[in-house]
Amino acid sequence: MNYDMQFFIAIFPKLILKIPFTLWLGCIAFAIAFVLGLILEICYTSKHFVLRKMAGLYISYFRSTPYITQLFIFYFGMPQLIPAMGKIVGPTALVITIAMNSAAFIAEVIRGGLQSVDKGQREAALSIGLSPFKIYKEIILPQAFVAAFPSLGNSFIMMIKNTAIGFTIGVVDILAQAKIMAASTLNFFEAYIAAGVVYWIILVVIDKVLKSLEKRICRHL
Repeated sequence: MNYDMQFFIAIFPKLILKIPFTLWLGCIAFAIAFVLGLILEICYTSKHFVLRKMAGLYISYFRSTPYITQLFIFYFGMPQLIPAMGKIVGPTALVITIAMNSAAFIAEVIRGGLQSVDKGQREAALSIGLSPFKIYKEIILPQAFVAAFPSLGNSFIMMIKNTAIGFTIGVVDILAQAKIMAASTLNFFEAYIAAGVVYWIILVVIDKVLKSLEKRICRHL
């Protein structure tokens, strides 16, 4: 097999142009997933039986089934039941399904962060007259956020990688662009390696940024 180094190098500029789009998909999905995950955690730990069971069922389903099946059900299956959903374009469907999938994991991350805070601190704060709202805002949430930050960062990285599955529904991101360019020359091996290198570089940079933020957050608490 002859490895086409010239094609491998030439493909990078067009793949790099897709980086902002890929990051935009991941960032929007993460913002939605974080809010949804917080709501799920509130429901899952509430005293209301129905809310607790619904949140538990949601978390169980989205954690236990492959993401690609969730994407196909939403994009190809749901429009058969709800025709109006047929108007949802690929990028929107990708963002929504990534967010729905990741929210189940983020809910567990948030719960772990809250449980990591010593209960004695809450009792001590109550004893000096602080309100429950101030206790959560000034004592519990800051510590829980620090404890959960590394796992939240991992969730964000996983969401960026999940955007690559978007090529199955016509979303042209980094991987889809590589596949399109390789189709005319049949240099799929070179194209996929180039796409992998681009993803690798992006995620290494993101990981370093997240670790730097984690150190700053810990230093200011």
